[in-house]
Amino acid sequence: MDRIKKAMLLGLGLISLTKEKAEEIVDDLIKRGEVSREEKFKMMDELLREAERKEEELTGKINETVQKTITQIGLVSKKDLEAISERLAEIEKRMS
Repeated sequence: MDRIKKAMLLGLGLISLTKEKAEEIVDDLIKRGEVSREEKFKMMDELLREAERKEEELTGKINETVQKTITQIGLVSKKDLEAISERLAEIEKRMS
């Protein structure tokens, strides 16, 4: 796992990690002697899985922050608007 962290620190923007970028990073680690050629595909897989995990984690934090901000400033959510629209439609139906 330490190798993964080192690879991440090579400047790969976790969010935009592609298979090609992972291969480039692992090839660089092979040249430096930090990873053997036999470990290449395993290391690439680990890098991609870690990048995906980090992306999901970041997305979750962003969503949480946005929801908190919406609540704090008092914006109405789409769900709230849909509920109001349904109630209004019911009222209009009763009045007809």
